Amino acid sequence: MSRVVVLSGGQSTEHEVSLASGVDAAAALARRHRVTSVRIDRAGSWWIEGAVAAHTASEVLDDLEPDDIVFPVLHGGWGEDGGLQRELEDRGIAFVGASSTACEIGMSKLATARVSALAGVPTIPTRVMHRSAFLADPDLVVSALARVADWPLIVKPEAGGSSVGVAVVSSGRALRSALDDAFELDRTALLQPLVVGQEVSIGVWSGAHGGLRATGASLVHLPDGEAAFTYDHKYAGAGGWLEIPATFADRVLNDLQSAALDVAAAVGVEGLARVDFFVTPDGILLNEINTMPGLRRESHFPRLVSAAGTSYDDLLDGLVAGVAGARTALVPGGRDSRLS
Repeated sequence: MSRVVVLSGGQSTEHEVSLASGVDAAAALARRHRVTSVRIDRAGSWWIEGAVAAHTASEVLDDLEPDDIVFPVLHGGWGEDGGLQRELEDRGIAFVGASSTACEIGMSKLATARVSALAGVPTIPTRVMHRSAFLADPDLVVSALARVADWPLIVKPEAGGSSVGVAVVSSGRALRSALDDAFELDRTALLQPLVVGQEVSIGVWSGAHGGLRATGASLVHLPDGEAAFTYDHKYAGAGGWLEIPATFADRVLNDLQSAALDVAAAVGVEGLARVDFFVTPDGILLNEINTMPGLRRESHFPRLVSAAGTSYDDLLDGLVAGVAGARTALVPGGRDSRLS
């Protein structure tokens, strides 16, 4: 039986969300697998469950056994932008989730939009602002943007997830503050028109069976007068709720599922992802993809998969089994020679 090493925490703004995902994922996997939990603290030290001293990443990875499978339940930063995945690939260590290249594309909202547009998926018109241009003369930049803005605008960091740093603005003063916040998190900020439509997500996942499948849809319900689903709505009790599964006309649901699979294929997703859209009177628009969505038992993505007929425990077990099966199939009759 392969051991599953669950990584959580990390140095990103989504540290606490990741820790919660890691606790639930490790507990579920422990029912059917040998599991070791590793917590990465905000300083970058790795803490093995039960150990009294911290380790470096290299020390932990050097000590892995040939049949171990890493499950990086890490949101944002090095754990989701492809850095960790590239390290695991270079070492020949099997892991759950997308490749380093797919993670890098998925973490970039611009790169995701570009490859998805090439695949025929409609995307949101976006203005790109770089930190260096903004800091050269913030007042001039904001004044120029305010003159051509079609208020309200959405301001967001170019990378990242959990809606961290996302703001809805309707004035120059609010725009200046939102850009300041976005540039604290990223060197590139995106400005988009506020899309009037329904915020919808589709999960895609694979397991031991191979091949990606699409879930049904979720639908965001916001408190009256609020325009976008933010971090506070998701995690800080600011109201708003998710309807899962949401009811859409067959044509709309089919379009959403087809587009989600097209986006996942364009990005290069393996294992799991959540793809977010807007449904408008003119059709669907891609918002973004999350290549390692939250994995608490009651998180958005597991609820989508559960509504599609696969339980939380079976989802995680299938993801691990898919990696184990792919590794075994790489060489005739058994173990991948890279891991021996």
